[in-house]
Formats: sequence, C-alpha cells, structure tokens
Amino acid sequence: MPKITLPNGDVKSFDRPVSILEIAQSIGPGLARNCVAGKIDGVAHDACDLVDHDATVTIITPKDKEGIEIIRHSCAHLLGHALKQLWLDTKMAIGPVIDNGFYYDVDTDHKFTAEDLEALDKRMHELAKTDYKVVKEVCDWEQSHKIFEERNENYKLAILDENIPRDDKNIGIYHHNEYIDMCRGPHVPHMGFCQNFKLTHFAGAYWRGNSKNKMLQRIYGCAFATKDELKDYLHRREEAAKRDHRVLGKQLDLFHFQQEAPGLVFWHNDGWTIYRVIENFMRTMLHKYHYIEV
Repeated sequence: MPKITLPNGDVKSFDRPVSILEIAQSIGPGLARNCVAGKIDGVAHDACDLVDHDATVTIITPKDKEGIEIIRHSCAHLLGHALKQLWLDTKMAIGPVIDNGFYYDVDTDHKFTAEDLEALDKRMHELAKTDYKVVKEVCDWEQSHKIFEERNENYKLAILDENIPRDDKNIGIYHHNEYIDMCRGPHVPHMGFCQNFKLTHFAGAYWRGNSKNKMLQRIYGCAFATKDELKDYLHRREEAAKRDHRVLGKQLDLFHFQQEAPGLVFWHNDGWTIYRVIENFMRTMLHKYHYIEV
C-alpha cells in the first residue's frame, strides 16, 4: 500500500502500485488532463510509470519548466516520426532539447531544402492532431540492440555500444505508432501536448561534434506550451532577423562579404565612415579614462 505525499503535504494511500497519471486523476480531472509527467522523490518519470513504495510525488504540467522541456523533447521524436514517413531511409542520430526548442541530427542522402522543411512541419502537425498515444517500453541492453539492428539505425547502435552499460535493464524505448526511438525520458503520454511548434531552419553538424566523423543534417524547431507563446517567439525572431548585420549591411550599402575570403569584411564608403567615427570615439574614451591600447 504505497502512501503518496503531495507537494502541499496531503497524503494519499493506495492498495496497489499506482501510476503518476492515476495519482493525478485521484486529485482532479483538470490536473489529470494536464499531466505531462511527474517526479517521484524528485526524479522525473513518465506519467505511466508506477509508484510501488511510499514516496513524494509531484505532477508536472506544461506550465512547469520541466513540462515544457518534456514537450520539446517529444517534439524531437515527432520530428523523427515525420522524417521517417517522408524519407524512410533516414538514419536518426540524436535529438535533444535546446533553448526554446529542439533539434534532430539525421543522416540521409537527401539534401533538405526550405520546401522540405515546410513539408516536414506540415506532416508533424498532421501527426500531432491525431493525438496518438506515446507508448513506453522498458528494455534491457540486448533487447534494445536487437530493435535498432532490425531497423538499421547505426547511430542508435553506436550510442548503445559506446554510452550505455550492457547490464542496463531500464532503457526507455518510445513507440510513436510505427516510429520507435530510444531515450531516457520522460516523454508526453500523448501528442495532444505537442501542438505549438514550428520548424525553423537546418544546418550541418558532425556526428559526435568531431570533424573527423560524417557530416549530418541538423533540423531545428521551437516549441511552447501555448499558441500565444509560440506566436510571440516567432515575432521576436522575425524582428531580430530584420536587424541582422548581414541584412543591414546590404540594405544600407555598408559592407559585403565574399566567398573567397570568409569572415573578412569588405567595407563600402558609408560603412567605413561609420567604423572610423566609432573607432575615434572609443579612442577618445580610452584616453579620457587613462587606458592604453595594446
């Protein structure tokens, strides 16, 4: 009979092991609907994970910092799901959470374009709208290795071989319908939580961050708990892009760059004039406060 202590000090007793989601349901339907995951004695767990001992349990919702990070991580899996549907031969590498969003490094002969990004974003939203359940399976190392061998996911196999002990019997395998991914978790219980996202851009990235390894393609996205938060972020991103020095340099005829000399600024008359004015001002201030140039 596990006794569950809630953050407000209330204690609930159950006559059997109980999941985090069931604990949320016992508190109220509203909390259950917003239950992204939970913490058992301070450690994050999936909503489906069972509590079989006396413990302190906290329900995680999209309003919590941990909640939005879980949503973003699940959006990375959603991206993988969409990628596999559109380009089946894509090999999945890593898909972590970053500030305001997520990315996934993938290996494919297909070179992504802006049109591909739009198609991926559209497919992700189509999948998310079905609100499918995310099913967690706990496997040992051998089972996990077999799963990704059968799917020819060589990067997942490399992670298992190089980063996960062979005696690990608690490896999280997450099923998104036909798509399968491996992760420590936790993840959302269903895709209803992953609605407010947008793919933003793509870039190149070496596997393991090592230039001796293969160059992969990295697809970035942002995700938030609400539509308003997403809209506000995209607006700020758009405004920042307008003020990009490369854009302003071209619009105002201040400078340009050339492929023959990456990183070298070729100043135009107006740009060089501004540069010299700022340079002279800085020298005046250095002299005023008794600094010297070295």
